[in-house]
Amino acid sequence: MNITEPPVQSTGSLIKAAFIAVVFAAVVLITVVLPAEYAIDPTGLGKKMGLTVLAAPVEETAKAPIVSCDDGPTIQKGSIEIVVPAKSGIEYKLHIEKDVELTYAWRTNGAALYFDFHGEPQGDKTGYFMSFKEATLPTDGGVQKIPFTGSHGWYWKNETDSAVTVYLETEGEYQVIGLK
Repeated sequence: MNITEPPVQSTGSLIKAAFIAVVFAAVVLITVVLPAEYAIDPTGLGKKMGLTVLAAPVEETAKAPIVSCDDGPTIQKGSIEIVVPAKSGIEYKLHIEKDVELTYAWRTNGAALYFDFHGEPQGDKTGYFMSFKEATLPTDGGVQKIPFTGSHGWYWKNETDSAVTVYLETEGEYQVIGLK
């Protein structure tokens, strides 16, 4: 039986492989990790890929209070800026009681986004939801009479290569659940 020993790498080839690995790790750190985790973007690629918005805390990204639903609904007017990262989706929810009318209007900073304005009944465990409006537009608005108590809101999907800001205004009797 002839058993051959595996080839032993030379010191030079090991040093070369280690150097390449360190350079690759540094490139990933500078172009992906720093922009996504710390909003540090020395190359500008993180912003172009929509990674810098991931580093912002929810309170900075969604300039509105996020409260629990235990305090009861209140009549209010709200406005919020929501950043939808490139090639990604985000959801914003309100808790609304049955038969309440919600007045809303939103617009982007120019790009058309796919959106689904929908509601999910409180306590439902089947995954059921009802879409009120679904389209791809740069702006939308209207008045929606809420058919059931539960969480209601918007899902926006950004198919572009850049982050898109949504400016949402709401008026009615609701509680902010926030970003999902």
